[in-house]
Amino acid sequence: MLKKIMNRSLWQGILVASFLVFAFLHAFDNIYPSAHALCPFGGLVSLYSLFTEGTFVYRTHGSSLFLFLAIVFSAILLGKIFCGWFCPLGTLGEWSRKLGKKLGIKKIEVKGWPDILLRPLKYVLLGVILYFAWSLGELFYKGWCPWSAFMTVFEPDELIEDVLMGGIILLVVLGLSLSIERFFCRYLCPLGAAIMIFNRLSFLKPVRSSTCGACKECEKVCPVGIKIADMEKINDSNCIRCYKCIDKCPKEGALSLNLKSLKSHHAGLMAVLVIGITVLFAIQMGYWDRGRTLSAQGMGQLDRQSFSPWQQQAEEDDCDEIVVGSERRAFQASQDAREQGTIEDLNQELQEITAMATIGEISEETGLSEVEIYEAWDLPDSFSPDVTLREIIDYTGLSRRQLLAKLSEQL
Repeated sequence: MLKKIMNRSLWQGILVASFLVFAFLHAFDNIYPSAHALCPFGGLVSLYSLFTEGTFVYRTHGSSLFLFLAIVFSAILLGKIFCGWFCPLGTLGEWSRKLGKKLGIKKIEVKGWPDILLRPLKYVLLGVILYFAWSLGELFYKGWCPWSAFMTVFEPDELIEDVLMGGIILLVVLGLSLSIERFFCRYLCPLGAAIMIFNRLSFLKPVRSSTCGACKECEKVCPVGIKIADMEKINDSNCIRCYKCIDKCPKEGALSLNLKSLKSHHAGLMAVLVIGITVLFAIQMGYWDRGRTLSAQGMGQLDRQSFSPWQQQAEEDDCDEIVVGSERRAFQASQDAREQGTIEDLNQELQEITAMATIGEISEETGLSEVEIYEAWDLPDSFSPDVTLREIIDYTGLSRRQLLAKLSEQL
């Protein structure tokens, strides 16, 4: 029974479906988590500013940090199992190769110099992203991020205007994955590069015994092209701990986890428990939403020292008591109760305002002056007219519907 529940393909499908549901809900109402709130890489990007300034990088959240920590905890125990069992982008790449097989597309094995030159690329990307993100204090790469494109699939205006290059990169990666299995994981994923060290340090890892007959069936199913038959411990930095090699091995005990009493589905269960407990702890303790306030202090177009009214109150109550969890939801509920209007009730000009519209563009569209817009949304004068509605949503914590309802009162 446990083996059926802890089926890797099942969990891959659950995670992809779950993130698509979150993407749809966020498109419907911004009270639901954004792509950046559900991106564990954002937690890594924010580490420097958290330690040095006590703030999250703008657009990242407490949820980003705890998702990253969950991945690290699972990696300490099991290595890069997140990559092989749960990562939606990795799953999409794997499904793309399965589609390629059905379409009769021949598998390409990248070998020799092309492979040698491409392998370090993800480490270069990791270094460049961290350097500029830590220096600038913002997600400068968001327009090129395939994850952001995936999570804005239900928001075509933002997909086209904000993350178009990310969408193109995602399509290119999936196209290459039709013939090159796990192309993104092998050569481009900065998160995989960041946790690769844990493959050597992890408590549990696949090992090859002396009874191995070197049939190389394990290598035929390895999605990242590791030469398993040449290793005693399978601790290659590219291993994604999918355990397909163990499941495929025709000789009992020749390839197994180093604790031979444990099977691959036991490892999957451990990962689910570690990640699940970390996330539930963050939610229960109220840290999950913490970054929505602290990220507003990040750099970018918004003034680092400017806060919305509810953020100012949180600052007065000390940073350790920042609005989180149930308080955050209560704030949204009170706002919803006070504002009776919906997008459908607003006039045509407001209905057509997208999340990527700037304050200046909104002023032209509605006929309201920029001063009136600033007053309606309680924005400081330091805000640039080039700030987008999306950034104001993240800054204030209000949804698009709530912000537009405030504008309707000025018309």
